[in-house]
Amino acid sequence: MAEEGRSIRVWQDLDLDSVKAHLLLIDDLYGTCAACKQIGLNYLKDSRCSGCGAEFKYLATRLKDPGETGKILARIKKENLKLALIDREDYEKALADKNVGNLFKSPE
Repeated sequence: MAEEGRSIRVWQDLDLDSVKAHLLLIDDLYGTCAACKQIGLNYLKDSRCSGCGAEFKYLATRLKDPGETGKILARIKKENLKLALIDREDYEKALADKNVGNLFKSPE
């Protein structure tokens, strides 16, 4: 019998603009669209943003407790949602680094 899949952290280079365009930021059950800041979205029910129509491919949370993160991953799997859970702190740090770098670019 095949062993059931396990969740592991993976570091991968992603285009931040693409991630932002398809990202739902959650704190508990409800969240905010990263693209347009629409609030009150539910990752279990909303596959698209009701504000801008963005299709959600990524989900990010600030939860530090691995048990709580595991619960979110279990719900994603149980509901067969096509969402990748990313670390919100990593996303925000990468976005800040990108924005700081853009400050020092000369206009073309």
